[in-house]
Amino acid sequence: MQLKFIILILCFPVCVYSQFRIDTAKRVNYLAIPILFRTPETGWAYGLSASANFKTSHKNDTLTRTSVITLLGIFSQREQNIQALDATIYFPKEKYIFYLNSSHSYFPDNFWGIGQYSKNTDVERYVFEQVVITPHLKRKFFKHNFFGLLADYQNIFKIQYREEGLMDSLSFYGKSNYNILGLGVTASYDTRNSTFWPTKGIFLQAQFSTYNRKLASTYSFNKWAAEVRLFQKTFTNQVIACQLYNYFTFGETPYRSMAALGGAGNLRGFYQGRFRDNSMYSAIVEYRAHIFWKISACVFGGVGDVYKTPDHINVSSMKSSFGGGLRLTILEKDKLNLRVDYGYSDAYNQGFYFTVGECF
Repeated sequence: MQLKFIILILCFPVCVYSQFRIDTAKRVNYLAIPILFRTPETGWAYGLSASANFKTSHKNDTLTRTSVITLLGIFSQREQNIQALDATIYFPKEKYIFYLNSSHSYFPDNFWGIGQYSKNTDVERYVFEQVVITPHLKRKFFKHNFFGLLADYQNIFKIQYREEGLMDSLSFYGKSNYNILGLGVTASYDTRNSTFWPTKGIFLQAQFSTYNRKLASTYSFNKWAAEVRLFQKTFTNQVIACQLYNYFTFGETPYRSMAALGGAGNLRGFYQGRFRDNSMYSAIVEYRAHIFWKISACVFGGVGDVYKTPDHINVSSMKSSFGGGLRLTILEKDKLNLRVDYGYSDAYNQGFYFTVGECF
């Protein structure tokens, strides 16, 4: 689950907007708010978010975006809980950018099997706990170009599933407690005019990580992820946004590191992880338009699939979903929106999303 997509403020929208305004005269601004959101994976969930927003240079520096450190605690109606510490720190003139994603979660989840052809009716519940720590440091070398180093530590434990059930009957890595530790490199190119609601520009990113038993990892495997985002204004306050994404692993890929199709940041309408396998691809197109005041609308459609190896890619098994939603701007300067989406694929795969930030 991607935490940056799942915060919805537990307030009437106009009140929410007023709470998000910050005092620009202060070097550091603090904010603590109750939160509420809904996704197909969690149902309704609630919690508390506390954050510190600041600039690493002087407050009027237009070349450096605002940094943020966030503490988050979440509990869901499906007995899931998540505690997280996330940070995005922009150093002066954004020569360096540091990201930290760390969390502990207890997460009862759904399992449909592995591969492209798992059945909607073959589903069972399983439980796991997970600790994740992922620091990532990027450095600007040329205009719009960044290169970075990252580490990825995950400890998955207290895995429980039904004996002689679907999960028990299948053979794959990661059915029992394990930990992984990987090191990786990243490269990105970014000309977007906004992080949250771009109206023009392109974003390219590639990441390669390797996990090895010599690094105290239970399994040895490699991971490659590549993404392209395009944004083009069509008419006044109307934008076409496109995303192409590929996630590829090879080796002893454990279950929680497999590609997971669906969710608020992928093919909406599919439960995140409804289809899992070593790798996946997806393509999503959105049409975004401002309506009035702080209200915007969006329609979207996407296709994608999971696969074990490239020779298993099969166009006939491709999945698709479509839908639409509304947006309420809560941070006008940064163009950050509350998002309400409905995604649909078929009678089994559909759902509402109440979150913050765009799909991409």
